[in-house]
Amino acid sequence: MNESFIDLRGSADAGNGSDTFWPSFTDIMMVIVMIFMMASTVLVLRNWDLVQELRATILAERQAEELARSMTETSATLEEQLAQTQHVNSELRMQLLRAAENRQSLQQQLSARDQQLLSLTQQQQQLADSLQALRRDEQLTAAQLARLRTEHEQLVAADSDRQQRLQQLLSELAASEQANREQAVELAGLRQEYSSSALQLDTLQGEYDDIKVKYDRLTRPARSAKGKHVVTVRYWKENGAEQLRFRDAGEEDYSVVSRKQLHRRLSALKEKHSGELYVKLIIPDDSGLSYNEAWGFTLDILDKYDYYHQK
Repeated sequence: MNESFIDLRGSADAGNGSDTFWPSFTDIMMVIVMIFMMASTVLVLRNWDLVQELRATILAERQAEELARSMTETSATLEEQLAQTQHVNSELRMQLLRAAENRQSLQQQLSARDQQLLSLTQQQQQLADSLQALRRDEQLTAAQLARLRTEHEQLVAADSDRQQRLQQLLSELAASEQANREQAVELAGLRQEYSSSALQLDTLQGEYDDIKVKYDRLTRPARSAKGKHVVTVRYWKENGAEQLRFRDAGEEDYSVVSRKQLHRRLSALKEKHSGELYVKLIIPDDSGLSYNEAWGFTLDILDKYDYYHQK
């Protein structure tokens, strides 16, 4: 045999005769066993690599699931923040409309006061003209007295009457001047009072708005779309015509609706999602609406259907 294999036969002449078959069979079996062991070793190593790859794949799938769950939660949070921001923008826009209308009303009141001031100025000018006329009458009366001094005895009675009339006119003139001065002082006081009142009104309005916001925040939880059925309503005017668009949760596009159709759909959703309906109102910057129109529509929709404004 080859020197590389161990001779497992019992004696040196085992290859002679009928015993030659069995040692050869033993060698063959040994080789088969060695091949089997090597193949088993290779299979175990390959199976071990496959197990490691399977574990890595499972770990990667778990990490992907965690990442997807985190992205879903982040998306929901961002959507909620967007909805809240749009609602705040709508409220701020309506507050700007209200401030503009208040400013216009104050300007109209100021114009009316200016008209009153102009009227009082004209009356004062008329009184001044009357005063000059009375002074001219007084000068004329004095001249007549000088010319008629020689006839004093005959005209004593007339002169006395004339003097009384002159005193009465002078009293009326003094009273008129005093009334003009009082009116001027009163007018200046009214202007000062108006300026002070306007300033106090602006200050009180700002303090009231701040206190109301703080009170609402203290007494009620913040309005949130989290866990709610969110619907979106857009409202504006185009060429004087009312425009309404409605989008339900899960819908990608807005649908055109009339006010009657809008109330019918919101009423059905309120009944279906009792206490869970969140109405998001969007009023564009160039909506063409007045403050009263925008604010009245907002209060009407929220008071009737939004969960946060239900009694």
